[in-house]
Amino acid sequence: MNNPIVLVDVLKEQERQTKKWGIRDHEPLSWLAILVEEVGEVAEAILIAQSVDGEENGGLEEVREEAIHVAAVAITFVECLDRRAIIP
Repeated sequence: MNNPIVLVDVLKEQERQTKKWGIRDHEPLSWLAILVEEVGEVAEAILIAQSVDGEENGGLEEVREEAIHVAAVAITFVECLDRRAIIP
């Protein structure tokens, strides 16, 4: 990995989400809905960043933050699957 700080940021976000929501033990379809919602926030941040006043509204920093949220949710999803022994 070229930038290990990315993993640190993802793990910090995962910790923040766990403090906010607790241990999440959803069904896979619910995880998919959560993940898609987070991906939608990345799309929204990209549209805002590309607008005329995008830099005033967070720009690429906001896009990165939302992408970190996606990664944190995806990891938590996989951890849930592992806890449920769906993947041996």
